[in-house]
Amino acid sequence: LIITDVMMPDIDGLEFIKRLKADKFTKHIPVVVVSAKISEKDQAKGLDMGADSYLTKPFSPAVLRSVINRLLTVKDELKEYYYSPESAYQYTEGHPMHQEDKVFMDSIVTIISENLERENLRPEFIADKLNTNTRSLYRRFKKHSNLSPSDFIKDYRFMSAAKLLITTNLTIQEIIYKVGITNKSYFYREFLKKYNMTPKEYRSHK
Repeated sequence: LIITDVMMPDIDGLEFIKRLKADKFTKHIPVVVVSAKISEKDQAKGLDMGADSYLTKPFSPAVLRSVINRLLTVKDELKEYYYSPESAYQYTEGHPMHQEDKVFMDSIVTIISENLERENLRPEFIADKLNTNTRSLYRRFKKHSNLSPSDFIKDYRFMSAAKLLITTNLTIQEIIYKVGITNKSYFYREFLKKYNMTPKEYRSHK
């Protein structure tokens, strides 16, 4: 842990922190700033530079000890976490998901997003992009979603359409095209089923 002032003779404390945090070998070291510069702007600048805590002078030694103890405790907790089995998991929608599986699901979402205008965006296309087969895609997908890949694609199309309705001035026909649907009647029917209102009503209500 490093304790530094802002005003120092050879190098500005903020510049010191900036260099410290830019170095991969020292960026993990907690930094506490103690300074006579007490404005909110100065404090915010110190924290933005990477300081973990900013204490203004005069300060209580007891407060400084508490800050140091807390930062060291957090560091130990992080170290313990990263060496534990739990570190291999991330939480997605409140449920633990292995990091590899999260990367897998994120890749699927990226592929769908980048190819949304394709009418023929199907599980086979996604499997090919992921260098796997459709059967493996369905098996891995089933672990993390109540939807099949096909239904997931469909759901993503309509969620994207709903978002475009409230964030753009595109016509409904343009939105239908942008989400890869060619049958206008199908779009209106399925949109109504999902949101209990027409696209026009959805746009005006939101």
